[in-house]
Amino acid sequence: MPKVNRNQSVPSRSRRRPATIVDETTGEEIRVSSILFGLVMLVAIVVATAAWMGGSLSQIETRFGGFLDDTARMAGVSVNDVSVLGLEQNPALVDDMRAAAMIEPGENMFRADPQLIRRRVEATRKVLNVRVHRLWPGQIVIIADAAEPVALWHDGKKWTVVDGLGRILPDAESSDYQTLVRLAGQGAPTAAPALVNALKKAPDVSARLAIATRIADRRWDVRLVNGATVRLPEDDAMDRALSRLSTLQTRTALMQRPVTMIDLRNKGRIYLFPAQGGTARKLAEAARS
Repeated sequence: MPKVNRNQSVPSRSRRRPATIVDETTGEEIRVSSILFGLVMLVAIVVATAAWMGGSLSQIETRFGGFLDDTARMAGVSVNDVSVLGLEQNPALVDDMRAAAMIEPGENMFRADPQLIRRRVEATRKVLNVRVHRLWPGQIVIIADAAEPVALWHDGKKWTVVDGLGRILPDAESSDYQTLVRLAGQGAPTAAPALVNALKKAPDVSARLAIATRIADRRWDVRLVNGATVRLPEDDAMDRALSRLSTLQTRTALMQRPVTMIDLRNKGRIYLFPAQGGTARKLAEAARS
């Protein structure tokens, strides 16, 4: 029987080999630790280069971005023109939109992000329906609509004109816009665009509206031309309520009935208050969609 040297070391089965990746084309093994070490060294070199330049990583990024811009310019894919369409009647507004876009001729077309430009233009709150297109090889086109008057608001002393962004137009004469929706109440101008858009979807209601009063800056009371009042729910349910009312008007001529109030604040039901004398009796009807 052969002798066993008890002092001879026996390899431990628990010791694990370093993780490796096998290159299928060459059959060579690549240690993961070597890859990680290489990445660490690469980061160290970048940081050391930034320190040697007396700057930071942001400076390297800036210089690299400048290099890309120069390359794009040489390749003929730089911004040659920034066009603004839809605002031709207001040259000052066109200039404002160009400035808000923050894109100058000569910049890299690849870095002229249409979504970013659109957000910049919308942030001015001076125009509506902004669209931005990147037309290769070198044109940026911004299409927007000017904010038009949409309502008249009585501030307690006089009528003023409100535009589609909820702003007061100080130079506009209310007498020139007598057909617009009339509003009253604190906070009405800011909430006017949403109300006007909802009324466009409910023409049967809009045609019978006399004035809309803002209540607690959360909802509207609408007075009809026949004197009845429609109590709308809070803003998030306003569109649905006006749609129901318009449907009922088409089916039953509800707004032409002898009532003093139509209460739509309770989801799923409509409360009518008859115009007859004495104490008004509430009549509940199931709302139809």
